Amino acid sequence: MTHRDWASALGIVEDEVPRLLVLEGSWWRRERNAQRLALLDGVRELAFPEFHLGRHRGTPVAYSCAYGAPRAVEPVHVFGELGTPLVVQIGSCGALQPGMATGDIVLPERAAIGEGASQYYGGSGWSEAWPDLVDAAAEAFARRGLRVHRGSHVTTSALLAQPPELLDEWHRAGHLAVDMETSAVFSAARWLGMRAVSLLFVWDDLLRGRSWLDPFPPEEAAAQERANAALMEVALELGAVGPAGSTPGA
Repeated sequence: MTHRDWASALGIVEDEVPRLLVLEGSWWRRERNAQRLALLDGVRELAFPEFHLGRHRGTPVAYSCAYGAPRAVEPVHVFGELGTPLVVQIGSCGALQPGMATGDIVLPERAAIGEGASQYYGGSGWSEAWPDLVDAAAEAFARRGLRVHRGSHVTTSALLAQPPELLDEWHRAGHLAVDMETSAVFSAARWLGMRAVSLLFVWDDLLRGRSWLDPFPPEEAAAQERANAALMEVALELGAVGPAGSTPGA
């Protein structure tokens, strides 16, 4: 399909092509849609379900709650074909290293590919974020008083199939955390000529066997909410960053 075909299929005109795509991996679609879209003006759902378009300070921004790697690459593919230059993945993750607390921020600099979508976008082994965007995000979160961890990350396709042996393998490999979208978003973005970064907050502490199903005391729940609220704010801030910066792996 051509650029014009995609625009027609979505029901948008040229000056509505987003400058930023924000993706979120979450089960809680209704809550996340309400929270994130409240920060945009003139929001409408496009012809494709869960593809939302609005504006932030006059700039077109797309948002999609897309859970799991196969779903996440779809809006990246569509908006990448349209010419959207930047994609920001947001969501939660499970910590794999000591010294990480729920409510901390994780910024993957590279992500081990443990999902099945990256291979269709040239991804093999690892995929990488844009370093300048990681730097900018780290500064933005630090200004908000949030603790940031940067480094190696892993993406999986099976939330409920993470036995202790696999968690230990990821821990020993030095991965900070695990999620279900980041490596695929990085792979698809690079294939489509988009800049990409992932902004995640720590929810569960997998080393101690604490999962997202476990209750958290009020102070930890408040830390989670604070970090979660900052994700979209920082994503929109990054959307104002110009196109300069080094390519992944440069």
